[in-house]
Amino acid sequence: MTSRRIAIVLALIFAASVPVVRGRPQGPQGSSSRSPAASPADIYRRAVDAWEAGHYPDALTDLSGLMKSPAASEYLDRIALLTGELYTTTELTTDGRNPKIAPNGVYASFETGAGSATVTRIVRLAASRVEQVADLPGVNVSFDPGSRRVVYVRAARTPEWAAASAALDAGSAAERQTAQALVNFLTGKGDLVVRDLASGAERVLPTPGLLKSAPVFAADGEHVLFIGSDENNLARSDLYLAGDSTPSRLTDSPDHKTGLLVDPAGTALVYMTTGAAPFRQPGVAAAGRAGGRGGAGAQGRGAAPAAADTAAPGRAAAPPPAPPGPNPCGAGGGGRGGAGGSSYVVVDLRAKTTRTIDAIGLTMSADGRTLAWLAREGNACALRTSPTLTDAPRTLRTASRLDAPALSPDGKLVAYQAMTGVGSSTDWEIYVTDEAGVTTRVTRDIQHDVLPRFLTGTTLIGMMGEARHRRSQLYDLTTSTRTRIFANNTIRTISPEYIWLPSADGKRLLIQAERDGDTVSPERGVYIVDFARKVSSADVLARLDRQMAAETDLRQRTTKAFGPIADQVRRTIATISPSRAYEYEKAQFDFDSKYVSQPGNAKAIDYLNKTYTSFGYTPELQWFSPAQAQGNRTANVVATLKGTENPDLIYVVSSHFDSVQVGPGADDDTSGTCALLETARALAKTPLPATVVFASFTGEEAGLLGSREFVRLAAERKWRIAGALNNDMIGWAGESARMDNTIRFSNTGIRDIQHGAAILFSDLILYDAKYYKSTDAAAFYDGWGDIVGGIGSYPVLANPNYHQPTDLIETINFRQVAETAKVTAATIMYLASSPSRLKDVTATRVGSGVSVSWTPSPEAGVKSYIVAYGPESDPLKTKLTSTTSKVVLPSLPTGTVVAVKALNSRGLEGWDWARTQIK
Repeated sequence: MTSRRIAIVLALIFAASVPVVRGRPQGPQGSSSRSPAASPADIYRRAVDAWEAGHYPDALTDLSGLMKSPAASEYLDRIALLTGELYTTTELTTDGRNPKIAPNGVYASFETGAGSATVTRIVRLAASRVEQVADLPGVNVSFDPGSRRVVYVRAARTPEWAAASAALDAGSAAERQTAQALVNFLTGKGDLVVRDLASGAERVLPTPGLLKSAPVFAADGEHVLFIGSDENNLARSDLYLAGDSTPSRLTDSPDHKTGLLVDPAGTALVYMTTGAAPFRQPGVAAAGRAGGRGGAGAQGRGAAPAAADTAAPGRAAAPPPAPPGPNPCGAGGGGRGGAGGSSYVVVDLRAKTTRTIDAIGLTMSADGRTLAWLAREGNACALRTSPTLTDAPRTLRTASRLDAPALSPDGKLVAYQAMTGVGSSTDWEIYVTDEAGVTTRVTRDIQHDVLPRFLTGTTLIGMMGEARHRRSQLYDLTTSTRTRIFANNTIRTISPEYIWLPSADGKRLLIQAERDGDTVSPERGVYIVDFARKVSSADVLARLDRQMAAETDLRQRTTKAFGPIADQVRRTIATISPSRAYEYEKAQFDFDSKYVSQPGNAKAIDYLNKTYTSFGYTPELQWFSPAQAQGNRTANVVATLKGTENPDLIYVVSSHFDSVQVGPGADDDTSGTCALLETARALAKTPLPATVVFASFTGEEAGLLGSREFVRLAAERKWRIAGALNNDMIGWAGESARMDNTIRFSNTGIRDIQHGAAILFSDLILYDAKYYKSTDAAAFYDGWGDIVGGIGSYPVLANPNYHQPTDLIETINFRQVAETAKVTAATIMYLASSPSRLKDVTATRVGSGVSVSWTPSPEAGVKSYIVAYGPESDPLKTKLTSTTSKVVLPSLPTGTVVAVKALNSRGLEGWDWARTQIK
């Protein structure tokens, strides 16, 4: 063991042995003693310290006091940014796709609706309200340079088109892809329509025999450019110019075109050649990635922008970066051309000549005069610029990894991301280089900083974090300051962002995001941020009041819930230690990669088997031989703590122990495995009423192999799985001294129990997002539905070492691993000791009332049931108690929500409500 690692172990053991005196009598996150502050500055500093420590009621009390004091104006901006947003943000819709914003920022558009009811909605962004302008029966909307007209493709809404549109929301992935291709084809056959936004007058541009996609206005604001294909020859597509007469074909090469850039002066066009066809005959296998509704570049309904959706600047970017080596350009920031490079064709409209640039991520300045792109130079990447109409490229910077170039409006500055790091090269940062080659570093964060884009000549936006859950940031190049742009203005819920589209003047920003934190449902919100309007004091005070109400309610409910077993929980988790977590981590870290095809996988299985055995369990090895194991066997390692009262009712706590092929996976997910082992050890001599299964899964990185095998066997054995926790990546805490993480859940009841466990029994600060896709939790959801909770580093943390060789033991905070184990143990103790969610709740109108019934609770010791009802806005408004599984309520309005949970003899309520709605 190196001297550094010995020092780490000694420090951890010392830290674990020193008592922490916090003056917080109500538990690790209870109220601290708060001495009087002498000045507004003291009060604000005290509030920030409390906020950072997770003592939100204390912080909110101080912040509200400041906002009601004469110092309110001085602290308004700071308090707004601490608690949420600084700039006024307006929600345009909770269900929008393919958002667009007019150059002047006054109009926006988005697709909404399902199936054949899909429309593109145009809205006007007035100073204090949003006005609906039109619902267009089409897609692929584009605004003209003067923001007076739009062009769109209007499908002929035939029965065939309607059936294909409806199929987009049903069936298998292959069936949806086939339906998408048919929708694209039939939509492309529709009309190319120009609409005047003021009058609503429309005219159809003649496009005989052509399928159409991605229309944009030409520089004159009158003619329309589009990518088109002959209905009878889909092997190629071309660029066309449409007006009042037959369209002119502007290209003659036998390939496909995409990514059109238009010089606003009308002197040049740039497009990219591609192998992906915008259209294909229905039933014919796709040669490339299918486009969305209406053709190239559009997204299909309900799909959050994925890794491949990077063609448009400002979209969510590509997957986490690959190791340095074969792809020096791209592979991490969403450069337009992708890491492999593309051919861009520059058309000089006056000279009627073309030239081709082999480039990655080529972009054009807003004034149309300058191009910037990336090009490979051996094992390095070069940043180049050139006048649009002159073949005179200049190399401004060469580095080992570059991506995502973006030009200032006048083309004099280029922003881009470069990979930094001594020896590791894992972290993207944003830089700006001027015409003379002088480079300025804009960011210095541990998280990835990517996708810069200029708003004005002195301000730009950039994205911070991992690809699935990025955060938008505003950078002022004159003051070197950064301001967070978007949030959901709540304490606990995380709002992932996906698409960012600024207006041409840089005054407004259109964002597609999930403000409710729901990454699972197909709906995505669309929001407009107005940089000219900040939130008011009244706005911030109202926000603080909402946050205090929500936080107080959460703490009161969960404190009451844990009351009957709180002392038992504290005794049980008292032995959980960071030093033990380190020992588990070090042992598994030494196996190097634990991917199913690597020798470390079998070593980890043996280690886990012996470790569970040392705790007193008799582990089961669930052997199987997936193709990814390349002839080897692999196995889940499962340990069972038998229930004392309800042994047939099972709760599962899990993590995956395998890693990616390129590294040891210290955080992903050896950290989760360490927390699981400490949880299992702490509970080994504390049997609970229900059975708890501790499952160490193999093959997560190869496609959720182990969890799906576990679910298959459990179904075969007819196990009654009542709930599940899955922890994945819980150890990295690189950007601050805080210990925070995310509850990734499908079940809100489990979510709240986990919040309560963190508040009452740990120093971990938890946020939440409805998220289980592409994790082992998805296997449980597929098997048993809405029963999933757990902790995972996204979207709060954005470990730059994710899926890298640099995911090493020295990046792990072992105290955080131990705190996560405490939360996990406390949560599973509550779940396994309380009644599970009831089943088969029905509400039927009878005479002058409503009869509500449900299947009796399967647990022993249930003494009564709590019945609640109310409107959707307040579903638990009225409560009553019943000793039987049936109750008659008074006559209630249609739509009233009825919820029921059991109460056992220990005084523990069920961990989730079972609900129905009165019809």
